Amino acid sequence: MYFLGMDGGGTGCRAALSDIDGHILGEGRAGSANMASDFEGALGNILSAAEQALAGRDPGQVRAVLGLAGSNFSGMGARMEAALPFRARVVQDVATSVRGALGTADGIVAAIGTGSVFARQSDGQIRAIGGWGLRLGDEASGAWIGRALLMRATRMLDGYIPPTPLLAQIAGELGGAPGIVTFSLRATAAEYAALAPRVLAAEATDPAAAHVLDAARAEIRSAIQILQPREAPLPVVWIGGLGPKLALTDWPMQSPLGTSLDGALLMAREESTWQT
Repeated sequence: MYFLGMDGGGTGCRAALSDIDGHILGEGRAGSANMASDFEGALGNILSAAEQALAGRDPGQVRAVLGLAGSNFSGMGARMEAALPFRARVVQDVATSVRGALGTADGIVAAIGTGSVFARQSDGQIRAIGGWGLRLGDEASGAWIGRALLMRATRMLDGYIPPTPLLAQIAGELGGAPGIVTFSLRATAAEYAALAPRVLAAEATDPAAAHVLDAARAEIRSAIQILQPREAPLPVVWIGGLGPKLALTDWPMQSPLGTSLDGALLMAREESTWQT
């Protein structure tokens, strides 16, 4: 028997295959695995990453856990499970992220990348908030930061705020007001998120960048305050491409034990995963 773990979101997906003892036998990578926006595209990328990891092994001998962003809201988890050539469980990516980061210990996970989600694990129970996607939330995520930057650019063009070097540069690159609007009508979350590193790099010198990141950290603080118990605070683990860069020092910090992919593999190897 082989065990496949997968981690997928708007930017891409990763797969790892292990034996019963957890030894990694193969790995794979592919593009976006956002079921809600493009089911067929997500399926194709998931199959590609899985095929790389399997490297010709019999899919009938595989048990897989897929942690996919938005699977709790899209309602497409069962459809994805049925479309795969191996036995699979599709769960929200926050479940695999928490398992990878905390194991079975209590704590809070702030997962901030292209999207964002925050979760508390206590006595084996997970409470997650956020993860609504860019149109409805994903506060402080890379996509949210990129969109907030363009919103500041439109306010600059309207005269509400003075120009800054970063805003002028971005507006010029996109072709001014018409280009910003055109970008906003077609941009994916990943394309918005591609602007986030420039915001982070300019924070110390550009007022617009500092404004956006102050707002992002305020959103993060609000989310974690909701999850923290009133008694002794739980440690916070910061994960994702932006998690460590936006980490707050308000609470005890803890390094992650592993990744979301590690969590998916652990869940795939547990018999309890397959008893329902």
